[in-house]
Amino acid sequence: MNIAAERLLNRPSPDFSDSTLNTQKTPLANLVPGVPDSGGAKSILFGSPASSNLPGLSPQTQESAAGNGGLSSAWDHFIQRINSQMQSAGSLLTSLVQQVNKAHAAETETKTEASADSNAPAVNAAESSSGAAAVSSDADIDPRQNSMTFENKGDKPMTLSFTPNADGSAKPEDLILQPGETKTQKFDANWSGNFRSTAGDGANVTLGEVKFDGGSGQTYYDVSYIEGNNAAMTIGPAKGDGRVSGTLDDLVSGAPDGIKAKDAEGNVYGLKKSTTAEQQDPAVVNYYRQHVAADKGYVIPSDNESTLGSSSKNLKVELKG
Repeated sequence: MNIAAERLLNRPSPDFSDSTLNTQKTPLANLVPGVPDSGGAKSILFGSPASSNLPGLSPQTQESAAGNGGLSSAWDHFIQRINSQMQSAGSLLTSLVQQVNKAHAAETETKTEASADSNAPAVNAAESSSGAAAVSSDADIDPRQNSMTFENKGDKPMTLSFTPNADGSAKPEDLILQPGETKTQKFDANWSGNFRSTAGDGANVTLGEVKFDGGSGQTYYDVSYIEGNNAAMTIGPAKGDGRVSGTLDDLVSGAPDGIKAKDAEGNVYGLKKSTTAEQQDPAVVNYYRQHVAADKGYVIPSDNESTLGSSSKNLKVELKG
C-alpha cells in the first residue's frame, strides 16, 4: 500500500459532537433580537427606548427556534409580528394626520371669517347714530361724534321727544329717563332740531334747540321759553368750561296763577307761552325776565344773544320734571 494512502486511511475521524459544533455556531441571540442562546447569553436589546415596545418572542417560539429549522421559523414569526405592529402604527398615523388636517381646515375657516368681518364696511354714523341702538346708559362720550347726554335730576320719570328741522335730519326715538338716570344720544352730522319733555298736554313746552356742525364747525344751542315751560332745563358743553343756557330753578311754583299752564282737568304742569302768533303776553314775558337773563334763554324771538356756541360736539342736558 502506498504510504500516503495508508496515512490517510489511518487518520482519526473528526469529532462532530455537540461540544465541537457549539464552538462554530453563531448564537441565536446574535441573529434574532430578544432570543437568548443556549449558553445563557443575554438577549440583544432591539432598538432605542422609543422602539422598546416592539414584540419579543414568546417562550414557545424560543423553544421552537432550538429545533430543526428553528432559526428560520423564529425569524419569520418575528417579521410577521413586526409587520402587524407597523400596520397598526400606520393606521394610527393616518388617523392623526386626518385629525391634524381637520383642525387646520377649521382654523383656516375661522381666520377667513374673521378677515371677512374686518373687511366689512363700517356702519356710517349718519345711518345709525340717531337710532335707538345709539342710546347708551354709560354716557361714554366720543369727542368726534355729535351727542347730547341727558340727565334726569328730578324725582319723576321723564320722556323726551325729538323734532328734527326740515333739512333731512333723522328723528331719534323718544328717550325715557328715570329719576337720577343719565343717557347719551348720538346725532348725525349737521343734525339740527329741538327736543322737549312730554309732560302736560303738549300745548306749552320748554324747548332745547340744537344745531350741530354749524358755522365755523361750532355747535349752537339754547333753551327757549317762547313755547312755554313744562320742565326745568339747562344745556351746555359736556366737558370743560362753557356757557350754559336755561335754568334748573323752579319757575312754576311762585308764578302768578294766571300764567300757569293747566291741562283739561285743571292740573298745573308749567307756564304759558310768552308769544303766540307773534303776539307777546306781557305778564308772561315780564315773569320770565325776572328769572331768565337775556343770554340765558329765549323769552321772545329777538333774544338772539341767547344762542350760544361751542367748539365741542358733545352737549350736556340737565332736566327736572
